[in-house]
Amino acid sequence: MISRRALNLLVTVGCLLPIALVIVLGVARLLLAMQDTAGAAVLDRIALGTGIVWGTDLVALVLALGIRALDAAEERKE
Repeated sequence: MISRRALNLLVTVGCLLPIALVIVLGVARLLLAMQDTAGAAVLDRIALGTGIVWGTDLVALVLALGIRALDAAEERKE
């Protein structure tokens, strides 16, 4: 059984990571416009990592909700 706390964490992280991603990409573009290519490259890599974590979180959330739905359906049968 997936706990409610774990689901809350996955949903919260799933909502906050895209906001962080947009902010990091915006600052990266600002640095690029100010001719700081090294700083922009670092922030681009951080944004890439954030996007990967976000995608992983969404997959984990879908799997957790599926497991929870199956458990709930099993409890109703009994």
